[in-house]
Amino acid sequence: MLGGFFKSFKAQIQDFWLELVGSPAQFSLEQRIYNTFCLITLLAVTYNIPFNYAVGLYWSSFLSLFMVVVLSFAYYLSRFRNRHQVSFTVAAITVQVVFGVNYFFNAGINGPTLLLLALSYFPIIAVAPMRQGWAWSMLNLTLLAGLLCWEYFFPASISGHYATRERQFIDVASSYIMVFILVRVCTVSLVKSYNAARVASEQAAADLLVLNQEKNKLFSIISHDLRAPLANIQGYLQFLFQMDLPQDTRREVQAQLLRNTQNTLEMLTNLLSWSKNQMEGVSIAVSPLPLSSLLPPTVDLFRDIALGKGISLHSSLAPHLVVMADTDMVQLVVRNLINNAIKFTLPGGTVQVTATEENGSCLLRVTDSGNGKPLQLSPDVFKLSGKITYGTSREKGVGLGLVLCREFVEAQQGKIWFELHPSSGVTFVVQLPLAAKALSVAEPSRPAAKI
Repeated sequence: MLGGFFKSFKAQIQDFWLELVGSPAQFSLEQRIYNTFCLITLLAVTYNIPFNYAVGLYWSSFLSLFMVVVLSFAYYLSRFRNRHQVSFTVAAITVQVVFGVNYFFNAGINGPTLLLLALSYFPIIAVAPMRQGWAWSMLNLTLLAGLLCWEYFFPASISGHYATRERQFIDVASSYIMVFILVRVCTVSLVKSYNAARVASEQAAADLLVLNQEKNKLFSIISHDLRAPLANIQGYLQFLFQMDLPQDTRREVQAQLLRNTQNTLEMLTNLLSWSKNQMEGVSIAVSPLPLSSLLPPTVDLFRDIALGKGISLHSSLAPHLVVMADTDMVQLVVRNLINNAIKFTLPGGTVQVTATEENGSCLLRVTDSGNGKPLQLSPDVFKLSGKITYGTSREKGVGLGLVLCREFVEAQQGKIWFELHPSSGVTFVVQLPLAAKALSVAEPSRPAAKI
């Protein structure tokens, strides 16, 4: 129980520290490292205020207080205003100037100021842009040389000498301990940040490699599958042209030709839509959309295909349903779901398309009776895999339609999932925001955007 408490406490501390430093989604690695340096330096300098006052270094205590104020403002600029470069410049110059002034009030070369000045160079050079590195290095070295030369030629200008050797030892020792802790903490923070960025980069590279392999496999499959139906269409057309067929046989050939053409067109539409999304992003224009005028024509496109396969296609829409959605996206999603349902349903089965209002959202369902066997599906069905699937009449597919469905539904602030039936079949559910609810929280007009 005690171990669980400490584990929970540690997690809360880590979350709190992440909130102070900034999440990787909001800030770059350099910004998060800089914010870490700011916080650690603030803690160290705050400790110095009462310590310097206690050992009689009143000017050093005042300078530490001034540095706390300026560094707090610099941290605010970086963390909450996202003005990293301005914050860094203000903080770096302030630290150099304060340590330069403190040198004269803290025993000069006999005090710890030079040690602190060297420490200040570490975080500055760690987060400074590469093109500014030499400038900050020269500033630090010039300040060091200037202070040493000034004390050498004008030793009387140095004040803040220690009353006893004991105070000198305490001040220098405590400064060294503070420097040691700061270097240790900052180095660990740098290493952790670097390792996290490296792991994320390696994972992104691995994901990209897998995605490219899947794309190559997908295009290979599609190029092969496009040739086959086009060759069939060509064969059917030649057959119709060369042979004098009875009317019944001609209608049967024409029906098969229509099915092949429809499948090929659907595959090409999905491929072109997916390719465009990969290159340009998802272009979306959301507006109030009445389903009563949109869905029936889309469903009617598949009635002949369903009839040719002996499948009953029904639709039932709740009246006056208006969603906030993109017309082309909704049509493509519905077409793909109906096409999938017909593809994986046995002759004599049914496909049902319904739209209802539930819990303040529109739920669009496409239900099929399946192939007579319990279906096994996983959430990966919405991911690109390049795996070939076959319908009940040997219709080929590669799952690209469901990938597009997920991308388009989520782009419209919706959700998509499936519900398996115990005996056979599946229901795909699309949740979209209702227009009245969306308009109550949205801006009056929403232009097209790319995601």
